[in-house]
Amino acid sequence: MSAAPTDHLANERTFLAWVRTSVTIMAFGFVVARFGLLLREFAGSTGGSTVPAPVSEGTGVLLVLAGSALLVLAFLRFLTTRSDLEAGRYRVHSALEWALTFLMVAVGGGLAAYLLLTG
Repeated sequence: MSAAPTDHLANERTFLAWVRTSVTIMAFGFVVARFGLLLREFAGSTGGSTVPAPVSEGTGVLLVLAGSALLVLAFLRFLTTRSDLEAGRYRVHSALEWALTFLMVAVGGGLAAYLLLTG
């Protein structure tokens, strides 16, 4: 039994939501990486101390890579759900939600620690 078109459209909307989330994480990573550069420029122009760049650049790169990995996982989940719908079955997959939750908790904890140590 094939799934209804509305089921496939819902699957596509879910995939597009994951795409938006991935792009947002990648954009946030870019901003974090460039923020360290901005702080170094301000410190250089005012004669102040330099800001440690590896932390912000490393965090930014990790966020861009995490967003890219999330996009790949979301696409694989989209394909799996599509084949499950075509086969007339649906299985709940929660690994992607767990991965995103742990990623964002780790990022939040790391950024909080960074702010506490540098503030």
